[in-house]
Amino acid sequence: MAIGNAKDRFAAGWTEMTSRALNFNQILPVAPLQYTVESQEALVRAVYTLQQNLQNPGEMRGTKMTLTHLPTSSAGLEVGALYRFGNQIRIVLLDVAVTTGVLGTSSVGTVTVAIT
Repeated sequence: MAIGNAKDRFAAGWTEMTSRALNFNQILPVAPLQYTVESQEALVRAVYTLQQNLQNPGEMRGTKMTLTHLPTSSAGLEVGALYRFGNQIRIVLLDVAVTTGVLGTSSVGTVTVAIT
């Protein structure tokens, strides 16, 4: 069974994507007029391969990148995520705590420190 609308596209049993730019017409098989076991298996293989490729971190190369609306804190982000700290871009690292600021106040005889 061919995938997509063109005859020269990948067969349903392909094992890898050549680009991270996804064209679902090339990935998912064309719906047959009547479903068979083979057409269902082809669809399951295509969806499984798509899932594997989406979850597989791949290399990226480019000459220009625009990142908009980056978070300004690492709170709640996964390891490897990018966030903005002032004019810097930082990466969330495993087991590295980042404080966004430190505030301290004091009075005679006692010291109070609040970390925010």
